[in-house]
Amino acid sequence: MLSAERKLKIAEIKGENGGIRTSELSDLFNVSEMTVLRDLATLEKQGILTRVYGGAVSSKTLSRETPNVVREKIRITEKNKIASLAAQLIQDGDNIFLDGSTTTHALAKRLESSSDLRVVTIGLDILNELSVREGIEVICPGGVLDKVTMNFLGRHTENFLKELNSDKAFISTSSLSI
Repeated sequence: MLSAERKLKIAEIKGENGGIRTSELSDLFNVSEMTVLRDLATLEKQGILTRVYGGAVSSKTLSRETPNVVREKIRITEKNKIASLAAQLIQDGDNIFLDGSTTTHALAKRLESSSDLRVVTIGLDILNELSVREGIEVICPGGVLDKVTMNFLGRHTENFLKELNSDKAFISTSSLSI
């Protein structure tokens, strides 16, 4: 199978399933995973898909969430209560992780009196919030910026977070399912 044919088939599979694993593509086309990774890189540059750890997803898949600018205005009172309680758990010298949610953004706003704090975040809004704070070192793994959620995502981000060690992690979710 020619490279161009393989890429078309990958795009077709991604369209049907919303995503695909590198190992499945390697088996399907009887090529190495490195060949598949090169194909995925080309398709990502063309905007057809987004590479993530272990495979690829539709570029649109990353944007199915409610935009941050909307979520920032929802349940403000509850987010502020959670943020105030969470802030009490943070001590000077802590190494913490904040996901890119609007609730952890509310928490980041309450870190003005903290010092000697190291914060790792995937959230661009949180990165911007803390970048001007003295006494707070801010680390962002980078990756693909999802312009809807304003979070850094993708394989690079996942690899970075796998190596992360934090004293405390603050992770929020928009919903739960049994």
